[in-house]
Amino acid sequence: MRKFPFAAAAALALILSAPARAQDDEGRFEVGGQFTVANLSNGRGSTVTSVPCNAPCTPTTQTSFSNERGTEPGVGARFGYGVNRHLTLEAEANFFPRDRDEFDPDFTGGRKVQALFGVKAGQRYESAGVFAKARAGFVHFGRGNLRPRQGVACILVVPPPLGCYEGTGRTDFAVDLGGVFELYPSKKTIVRFDVGDTILRAGDHLVPVIVNPPSGTSFPARAVVAGAPAETTHNLQASVGLGFRF
Repeated sequence: MRKFPFAAAAALALILSAPARAQDDEGRFEVGGQFTVANLSNGRGSTVTSVPCNAPCTPTTQTSFSNERGTEPGVGARFGYGVNRHLTLEAEANFFPRDRDEFDPDFTGGRKVQALFGVKAGQRYESAGVFAKARAGFVHFGRGNLRPRQGVACILVVPPPLGCYEGTGRTDFAVDLGGVFELYPSKKTIVRFDVGDTILRAGDHLVPVIVNPPSGTSFPARAVVAGAPAETTHNLQASVGLGFRF
């Protein structure tokens, strides 16, 4: 009779260890790369001056266009450690290389780097898997803020013209929440599809805006600099990639 508790405990241990052995056979580590697209905003600013005026002056109300979103393509790499078949710790980095000519990089934030660290949790079957993901990190905008150009003399006008400023870097705290669908052509390969909301928290910074001339006047539209307040934005991001287990 004393052998029965021991035998039962041994059998239970073997049953519980089966998923772990299967995980080890397939590989606990994951590496991969992906192509990603993010619909990102550099921030929103506004101005109430319709035409240039020497400071000090009395501004007049005028509608202006704030900085709009840009669809940014990028490439990246990913590394993961499978705790078990349901939970993976992972890190991901993406680079968005587009940096347009002339003033456009100041509107879009220039080149961007994204880094995220977190978990992927869900159900992995023999040929496919469905997971939720939650990661935190940052997105760095290469030209996400503006500062006065050094050695450039500009007339003091309100609001200041964009040509008197140059782009400088800005880093936003980021949280990525979303879902993951995976296909397994073999035990060692992964085809992965991600979609999620990249939530960015930006502090106060300067952005360019386009000021429209008053109706019925001959003044041209102008690119000027305005303050963007601290804000939290939601940004759609999707990726497709290939990975390997080892």
